[in-house]
Amino acid sequence: MRPEGEAADGIGAGRSSLSIRFAGLGVILDGSGAAYLPDHATLIVSDLHFEKGSGAAARGRLVPALDSHDTLARLRLAVEAWRPRCVVCLGDSFHDGAAGTRMAAADRAALASLCALAEEWVWIGGNHDPDAPDFCEGARLHELCLDGVVLRHQPGNCQKPGTERVMPEIVGHYHPKARLKAGGAGFSGPCFCISDDLMILPAFGTYTGGLSCSTPVLRALHRSEPRLFMLHGGKVWRVA
Repeated sequence: MRPEGEAADGIGAGRSSLSIRFAGLGVILDGSGAAYLPDHATLIVSDLHFEKGSGAAARGRLVPALDSHDTLARLRLAVEAWRPRCVVCLGDSFHDGAAGTRMAAADRAALASLCALAEEWVWIGGNHDPDAPDFCEGARLHELCLDGVVLRHQPGNCQKPGTERVMPEIVGHYHPKARLKAGGAGFSGPCFCISDDLMILPAFGTYTGGLSCSTPVLRALHRSEPRLFMLHGGKVWRVA
């Protein structure tokens, strides 16, 4: 297991992060679960799932509906540290179609001020939220292409047997997790799951669960053995 480095003075200063190459792009994996593309000054996050807590509470589950507040606070720290020109949210930013109406006024204001920190904000549609609520500033897109790499919520037609991935993709949706055993104990955490032409980001939202990278569903998506970078203790670690 190899730990992350720490960004020096300047952009990303003090952040736990790890620099890699993916499909010709330089990518900095942040300990929060965000990915920063320095050549494009673009910060990417996925699966914020705002208002998942309030949705669960409405169905009688005894969970505090404070996830949006926490997710926004952590996202602000990442945006302020990396100072991106553009922020891309890879879908499922809101937990369901009514999540925007449940969001507290203070959290709406916090989101608005957060969006104002970047020159451009992009909401990629997800399966939970095909369209961001009207009060959200920014562009609504199905996908975005940067230097021959497609950013979208889910992988494209590569999910069908016998099809090939036309272009490398950066996606979310699956909430990948890794599990380790050390000293007789086991622990797990969200992770970046990255092969030659597919990068799956961890879920950024506070109440999001996860899917093990060892499951057949995730393994079938990769053409090569994926590298795993797990988030634990606010740090990012190369674990496989």
